[in-house]
Amino acid sequence: MTQPAPPYSRQGYHRLSVSGLTPVAKLVIAGALCLALVLLGGIQSGAVNLTWPQIWQGLAGEGSQHVQRVVLEVRLPRTLTGALIGVHFALSGWLLQLLSRNPLAEPGILGISAGASLVAVIAFILGDWLVSSDNPYSNTSFALQYLPVFAMAGGLVTAAAVYVLGLRHGNLSPVKMTLTGAVIAGMLHALTTGALAFWGHAHTELVAQWLAGSLYGVQWHHLHTLLPWTLAGLVGIAILLRPLKVMQLEDQQARSMGLHLNRWRGFALLIATLLAASAVGIVGPVGFIGLLIPHISRQLAGTNFPLQMTLCVLLGATLAVLADVIGRTLFAPYEVPVGVVSAILGVPFFLYLLSRQP
Repeated sequence: MTQPAPPYSRQGYHRLSVSGLTPVAKLVIAGALCLALVLLGGIQSGAVNLTWPQIWQGLAGEGSQHVQRVVLEVRLPRTLTGALIGVHFALSGWLLQLLSRNPLAEPGILGISAGASLVAVIAFILGDWLVSSDNPYSNTSFALQYLPVFAMAGGLVTAAAVYVLGLRHGNLSPVKMTLTGAVIAGMLHALTTGALAFWGHAHTELVAQWLAGSLYGVQWHHLHTLLPWTLAGLVGIAILLRPLKVMQLEDQQARSMGLHLNRWRGFALLIATLLAASAVGIVGPVGFIGLLIPHISRQLAGTNFPLQMTLCVLLGATLAVLADVIGRTLFAPYEVPVGVVSAILGVPFFLYLLSRQP
């Protein structure tokens, strides 16, 4: 007598064929469909009402110049950049949670976002001092131009400090790294607030909007700046997939398998920092995407790391674009920054997930 097929397990080791699709394929297709829907919503939604025929004409380069400008120069780059931002924060949080073995770890908690924000604010202040004019926006134009570079530098310096201070007897301690990152994050947040108070500028709304995490004004060059770091991060994670599984074991077991823990942990921290800091440089610090999405991905994929990574990409992009769509349509023509909306959406859902934990 033949044995029945094994049921689908959360660990992702067993597959059950239903209608020709495995559970893994169903999860990926469902995530891709959700992302496609919110991408279409991002292109269609906004202060200017456009019909779907107008949108298709705009995407095809037809129709009025106004429609083409709204679709091709405003909404499309903003929506695609928002999707990449979500990918960056979700993958960075996923790496940091695996690295620290802490489900609450994310770029903000470990100080990476705070370090990137502090250096960016310093760049704004220096721009105001070095370029003196009656227009406060022109004073900070050079800071806006090189903001991803400044943020990247701040994030890397912070990550290096977390790595060095997290060493214990020559080995990187995940617990010590998490605690060190939390302390550094608190200190950097205080320094950022102090820098803004010291600046005392009458026109700090631009910086305040950036610190809230906003996609307002994002254009094609922002997407072009971010895309190489997206590709580099994906390649780095592909290299890390096997070492990450071994790193979940006890340190002695991992070393007995020939894994150089400090080297791979340092590489994982570097990739997570590059992903988070480059995203912060474009839109500012956006919380809860890097905290919530990895948690959902683990619940759906179990210990299947490639599926976890894939779901982080799809769901992270979906949440970021959805938050942006809600932010720019809820009180149109006024906008709520994507960082604020993601927090409003993420906190209740994350508390719900925690309440279901044993």
